[in-house]
Amino acid sequence: MLVFADGINITGEGMGIGAVAMKGSPYSFFSRTCKTTVVSPGVIEKTFLVDSRLLWGRVNRPSVFLTRFYTWIIDRYMQYPAFQFLLPFGSSIKSVLGLKSFFEPVSPVTEARFTYRISENRIEVSCTICPPKEHFTSIFILNELAADSFTHGFSNGKITLPPSGWIRFEPGSDLYDPERHLRFSFSYNAPDGSVPGDTWWGRELTRDLRWAGFEIEFRGTKDPDQQLLCSYEVFFTTETPAGSEPGCLKG
Repeated sequence: MLVFADGINITGEGMGIGAVAMKGSPYSFFSRTCKTTVVSPGVIEKTFLVDSRLLWGRVNRPSVFLTRFYTWIIDRYMQYPAFQFLLPFGSSIKSVLGLKSFFEPVSPVTEARFTYRISENRIEVSCTICPPKEHFTSIFILNELAADSFTHGFSNGKITLPPSGWIRFEPGSDLYDPERHLRFSFSYNAPDGSVPGDTWWGRELTRDLRWAGFEIEFRGTKDPDQQLLCSYEVFFTTETPAGSEPGCLKG
């Protein structure tokens, strides 16, 4: 789902609100097929087929070896946030080596059904992810907007530095667009009986990465036939004078 503020798309190169990705070994999987249904004013349903995998390679040749190597680097990057300040150097190295990303079509490995309920500047998101056909180490629910817009954090009523890469999310940590005085907030509570997820927030602004947002990570479940249920909220508030219009949301 795209997000607009004052008629301007502030999704940028992010995945938007409510997207799914999956991680196996050594591949990451994404959806390139989506069906959208407008159920009623303010209620939108999307069905995603996770039907492509990401590979890395050089020139026009994807390489399983380079994919495994780059995946190992990303895993270390996520495991040790203290080294995430090196992210810009990693982007430069990737450019020097001529590494390119390739999305390879595959048979759908799962289906994810999202429902978005929009009320003014708040979006309630609920999703159901069918049991994957293959073993996966993690499933991610992504909520990413433009890093060029959300350049800072916001916590305890104060503007703060943005997170470096992905770090653990603590309630009350928001992203902030100082040009529009717009706060991007996130709230997650695991439904009763569902698999609890880990929450992260982050921002990456490099030559080839430009996003800021929040994600929920679900690690491999004990029951491979169990559906994954998830619900959360994202909302936007401004520090502008009363009566101003902060923007609108679009699917």
